[in-house]
Amino acid sequence: MVTMAPPVTGPDVPPPAPRRTAALLSHLGWEAILFVLVAIAALVVGVQSDGEAFGHGMWMSLATIGLLAGGFAFSLRTGNPNLAVGALAALAGVVYAKLAQQGWPGLLAGVTAVVIVVLFSLILGVLVGLTSAPAWAVSLGGLAVAQSVALGLADSRGLPLPDGPHAEWAVWAWAALFVLGTLAGGAAFLSAGVRRAFTVTRPDGEVPRFQAKRLLGAVLGFAGSGLLAAVSGIALAGQLGGAFATTGDRMLIAVAVVVLGGVSVYTYRGGVAGTLLATALLVLVNFALNLADAPSWLAFTLPAGVAIMIGVAVGWVLDKIAGPELPAQGTAGPQVP
Repeated sequence: MVTMAPPVTGPDVPPPAPRRTAALLSHLGWEAILFVLVAIAALVVGVQSDGEAFGHGMWMSLATIGLLAGGFAFSLRTGNPNLAVGALAALAGVVYAKLAQQGWPGLLAGVTAVVIVVLFSLILGVLVGLTSAPAWAVSLGGLAVAQSVALGLADSRGLPLPDGPHAEWAVWAWAALFVLGTLAGGAAFLSAGVRRAFTVTRPDGEVPRFQAKRLLGAVLGFAGSGLLAAVSGIALAGQLGGAFATTGDRMLIAVAVVVLGGVSVYTYRGGVAGTLLATALLVLVNFALNLADAPSWLAFTLPAGVAIMIGVAVGWVLDKIAGPELPAQGTAGPQVP
């Protein structure tokens, strides 16, 4: 007598394997589209300004917004979205300007401001890692604390730097740091092994519990994003010749850049140059609208909101093409390229 095994159904069916080649090609395709849009936007700005817009101000905007977006991208790629990066950047700028006003050398004041912000970010990361609380929720508390301290130090006013704006060479240094850093980070996180080392998925309804990998990812994500946010804040203070406690729309722009650049809010996957290209696109769009005398809500806030909605949809499509982020533990079978 031959006994037939019952068909495999329901939860016993192995999930489809991730399609890594398809994931890479889909992200490269989206980045190619962004590149074309950047070229068109650059052409429009060049015609509007007779080429005069491509100077110090544009490159500094690219650097400061890009560094802030890089911080948020780093936190999102580790599965710990840090919504406090805008406030952390403002806090770093205020601390830097405050110390400079008290006679501290510029380098020492900047390093001290970065250390303070990174230490505070580490506290947030440890809290997320130990409790497994959602990173966005903890970071909102961090946002409120950082914003309050910055307002207290600045006394609701701007703090001018004693020596005025930074030298022009600093613009190129900040811009190079952003470009090289975002490309290196994007390339590193292409590896599923790197993502697996720091990202922990939690099934729906699971009771939060401590996981060492969750702690490591949270600490790394918050510390790294805090570091880049602090550098962005110091760079902005140097550009303006002073620091201000308000974050304005910079946090909104940073989120828009990262999501539009192709980093998924579902699986935290992204490409290599998406953040760089999306930063350039939104900066150019802002310049084009300002040159056309558009109101501030149209030149800055509205494009960011539209970019976030488009980016969420793009990330969903890219995830559909790429398949699941990681195969379930214990499943066997060939990996489909």
